[in-house]
Amino acid sequence: MQMSRATLTTHALHVAAGVSEHWGWKALNAGVIHEPHSEDDVIALRVYACVSQIAWPGEKRPRSAKQQLELWQELAVHTAREALSSHSTTHETAMWVLPDGVHTATTPGERAALELDVLSGRPAFRIPIGLWITQLPEALAKLPKPRIRRSSKTDAPAA
Repeated sequence: MQMSRATLTTHALHVAAGVSEHWGWKALNAGVIHEPHSEDDVIALRVYACVSQIAWPGEKRPRSAKQQLELWQELAVHTAREALSSHSTTHETAMWVLPDGVHTATTPGERAALELDVLSGRPAFRIPIGLWITQLPEALAKLPKPRIRRSSKTDAPAA
């Protein structure tokens, strides 16, 4: 699914991703997104906000400790960016995040094979990446247009 390469403001990025500004700053500090922002940053930010909150069974993650991106989290964000530019991504494409990797599937057959061969009782987190990507143009279209500010010279009353 090909997207245009429009530049987004930081505020527009948060709004389009549907996440708070807090997640945007965390993603920027973690190196997940970079300025200037574009459409792929919207998807990357949304995925990052999901995967950074996952705690796998048996894994201890102290809330007060600074959380570094783990390999599986980086893979999830990278896979989401790739899905945005892939011609095989459809509304039905889903991404499964596991403690040791990431898998995508689009067709019902691919999803069934993935569940039988890879998941089979393992914990996984399913992200509807295809749905998020197909909703992206609408989210971008709903962004408020920036207002042109008048300079202080034009705001001053005439003498």
